[in-house]
Amino acid sequence: MRSAVEQSHAFLRPVLHAQAVCIDATLGTGRDTAFFLACGARKVYAYEIQEDVFQTTMRQFDQRVIGRCHSHEYIDEIEEPVDAVIFNFGYCPGHDPAIMTQPETSRIAVRKAADRLRLKGRMALVFYPHPQGRAEAETIETMLHTWPLDQFQIVKVRSFHPDAPYWIGIEKRR
Repeated sequence: MRSAVEQSHAFLRPVLHAQAVCIDATLGTGRDTAFFLACGARKVYAYEIQEDVFQTTMRQFDQRVIGRCHSHEYIDEIEEPVDAVIFNFGYCPGHDPAIMTQPETSRIAVRKAADRLRLKGRMALVFYPHPQGRAEAETIETMLHTWPLDQFQIVKVRSFHPDAPYWIGIEKRR
């Protein structure tokens, strides 16, 4: 069985092509950025709040990756439409677990990322079952419940086990 991240990648794959513009809103070790590039993306905007993680991870990528070492809540600085967006909420494994994404800034970032999606563009949100992650998921899911069905199709995919990571897929309809 595939992990939540692998499932979210499978959800995003159909919108990736040679001219795709993507956002990795939580760069970390670069796994999602590498996925976008492997699928042929032309450009990836990558956000990371931790300077040391950002510097280390960015070394592995070429000029197709435009790194931003600040909060993903500033996604609205991207002026072009995007095909795919991914968020892996929480903290960067192997680094300081006290530094993690925050419910309110993540809510803002998801809303702004949705505004950047082109028609039929997709966004994947991956959540993890630690206390901060649950609060973040609740904040974001509360917002998603208000989004118009005629504009966004939203699915929630989770394991039977309540403490397993899960993901939400969003496709822009109009």
